[in-house]
Amino acid sequence: MKNFDSRTYSINDFLEWSNNGQLELNPKFQRRSVWTDTARSYLMDTIVRGKPIPKVFIRQKLNVQTRQSIREVVDGQQRLRTILSYLKDGFMISKKHHPIFGGLYFSQLNQVDENIQGSILNYEISTDLLVNMPDPEILDIFGRLNSYSVTLNEQEKINANHFGPFKTLADRVAHTFNSFWLDNKILADKEILRMADVNLSADLLIAMIEGIKSKKQIKGFYASYEREFNHDPVLLEENFSSTIETIQGIFTNGLKETEFRRIHIFYTLFTGICHLKFGIPGIDKPQREITENDFARVESRLDNINSIFVTEEGQQLTAEEQRFLEDSRRATTDKAVRERRTNYLIDLILQ
Repeated sequence: MKNFDSRTYSINDFLEWSNNGQLELNPKFQRRSVWTDTARSYLMDTIVRGKPIPKVFIRQKLNVQTRQSIREVVDGQQRLRTILSYLKDGFMISKKHHPIFGGLYFSQLNQVDENIQGSILNYEISTDLLVNMPDPEILDIFGRLNSYSVTLNEQEKINANHFGPFKTLADRVAHTFNSFWLDNKILADKEILRMADVNLSADLLIAMIEGIKSKKQIKGFYASYEREFNHDPVLLEENFSSTIETIQGIFTNGLKETEFRRIHIFYTLFTGICHLKFGIPGIDKPQREITENDFARVESRLDNINSIFVTEEGQQLTAEEQRFLEDSRRATTDKAVRERRTNYLIDLILQ
């Protein structure tokens, strides 16, 4: 028999309960983790943009003496603390998260948009209400919920712990090109659901910023960029988009029937084209803009990559081709291997 009730409450409901002493944020079973300023800013930016946040769990008990309902926050303490603090001008959204409302307290938002305060107060939070449920049952519920949880992969863990401008940039780029990943069979739906698109986008963005690196270094760069990110996200996104557009111009039939659909070979294609257009640190090759007039020629040159993988009996590969083939089969995400593949592709285009 169902012993909980799923509802939605507005942020203003939670504010009223808090002001009236009817909201308990520190029950004995609540975790005591503390969010960073960046994490708090990211949550409020999510709310301001009208995007959903995870549901909260509340145990509702009746105080017979005062005849008031007391609501104990079972799960969602930090989210609600953050929201209530923001409403009381406890902090500002970062300008890196929101260029319009960043740098302003809640009480100042009407200076920019007279409707935004009302939108925030009316924002609805999905809530599971546990009415008069004893502690053992609550603990049993969360034990069961955790039993069905999927173990997070590396990228999911990274995203759960970072909220800075690089994280939002990688997320945005990955989602912008969702159709590109799928249509070209670079990634499958199931992989995208586990954030493989974000992982690939972050890997490529790091190459644009720092030069070609090992894939194992992604986590370290996320941490470094969380502390300080002195790069222009708008320019990076524009250059990323321009590189993808050039790839689409070269391969009019897409990549799904080519070797470039394989993630590590696509990485090489992207870094090679990106270097020719904008330059990538550490690559000692000339740059050359690829115009529409060059597309057919470049596609013809790059078709040689496909032929390397379908060598017929008796066909001899050059030493460079053999090296590329080996680098495409072993240690494919190591820095040195990635650099050799990218340099080979650039030389192929520049011939």
